[in-house]
Amino acid sequence: MKNKYYYNIHDIITVASEGDLPELKPFKVATEIKDPTINVRIGIPRAQKLPEDNGHYMRYREIFGHLGFEVGIEMGEQKVEVIAAPMLRHSPHVLYTNVVEPLLRWTFVKRGYALVHGATIAFGDSAYMITARTDTGKTTTLLKILAYQRRNSDPAAFISDDMTIVSPNGTAMDYPKPLTISYHTLHAVNTDTLSFWEKISLPFQSRIHSRSGRHFAFLISKTHLPAATINMITQMIVPPPKYFVSKLIPKVKLTSKAKLTGMFIIKRGEEEVLPLENSEAMKVLLQNCEDAYGFPPYEDVKEFLYCVDDVDLHEKEFSIIRQAMGALPATEISSNKLDWWSQIPAFVHNEQVSSDITRALEVETFPRPHISNQPERVKA
Repeated sequence: MKNKYYYNIHDIITVASEGDLPELKPFKVATEIKDPTINVRIGIPRAQKLPEDNGHYMRYREIFGHLGFEVGIEMGEQKVEVIAAPMLRHSPHVLYTNVVEPLLRWTFVKRGYALVHGATIAFGDSAYMITARTDTGKTTTLLKILAYQRRNSDPAAFISDDMTIVSPNGTAMDYPKPLTISYHTLHAVNTDTLSFWEKISLPFQSRIHSRSGRHFAFLISKTHLPAATINMITQMIVPPPKYFVSKLIPKVKLTSKAKLTGMFIIKRGEEEVLPLENSEAMKVLLQNCEDAYGFPPYEDVKEFLYCVDDVDLHEKEFSIIRQAMGALPATEISSNKLDWWSQIPAFVHNEQVSSDITRALEVETFPRPHISNQPERVKA
């Protein structure tokens, strides 16, 4: 079957897929991509490696074979070929999250970028990454910050909620996947943006795909049950409540890239705003990056994905992230009121004002010397 869906991600990676990948909709293009970086076909993965594979092919399958979750992956130097079992066409979120996104992660690394697990928001030309020590309320925080930008002069703009593309020079590029929201998240936005049926189904979807639901799914993954197939069927019956930010906040400001300027770590606790050692913030960020890929089949295929031709892409990814963010100031905001959404813009504003005052004082204290164009007079 001919590929029907084509995606171009910042001219870094291109994807062609016979199954829809709704998370990549912002990167969808109408023209055919003839030589994609990642090519996803729907079919029956072959069981055996061929001599020409040179160890670069693997198949993951569970007890139901191609009637359940099954995928074959061939890693080339410049291209990745994927054959996904037919059932995955009917569970597009699983096809993306459990198959395509891990491939994107390591393909970005090959091209000198990192796909970092963290929300990113821009204030003017400065980007700040927001992450959490636990599943704290990052999405709600981000939505509230953006929802309260009512004036044209308000600077906050959306870059990403879940994943951000980062270059070694510290540029954050947008990766605007749809936000997975909960019933409680709707308090942060105008509910009129959702249809009647979307509002009715949200509590049920939210319960299935909640933190406790994900925890139960991870417990299943530790057993001998076909966890990926169970997840696929569950999401076929009850799709996750995913919405793009422009639907939840119709007048939201968007930006495609900005320079990383700082990091925020949010957590529940006594009301405090404290500077955090960059090394500690990086530990939280890197741990969250690993936790984002914990569901099957990732644990079974990860070494195949990032150890190609004796090159450890894991180390290269860490190097990219450290180059981009290893010197950024980090701030930990602790709150029992869950009001991170109001504290973050206020903190950024105060920092920018302080920086402006400092620059003004430097100019006033150390004025530039006056250089005359007239020739110097020499006394007789």
